[in-house]
Amino acid sequence: MALYYFDVDDNGTVYPDDQGTDCETFDRVKEEAIRALVEMIRDSLPNGDRHRLMIKVRDDGGGVVLQVSINFEVEAEHRSHGSSSPDSHV
Repeated sequence: MALYYFDVDDNGTVYPDDQGTDCETFDRVKEEAIRALVEMIRDSLPNGDRHRLMIKVRDDGGGVVLQVSINFEVEAEHRSHGSSSPDSHV
């Protein structure tokens, strides 16, 4: 087994993994990174109109071997005057 470190970047704030996780294969490394990112998404809502969550995986030598990220962007559609909004009632 090899030791990998899963560093979290939450909208620019980095939380380094100081303990690491043993993984038997690189496929297992990918699965762990994706699972962790999905859990982070489930546990918190984005703050504001833009938010980026990222996990960078380092090997035991400190080199980045994988990066998994998701970007949230909220953009309002511009409507012409007189059109109804989805929340309006007829």
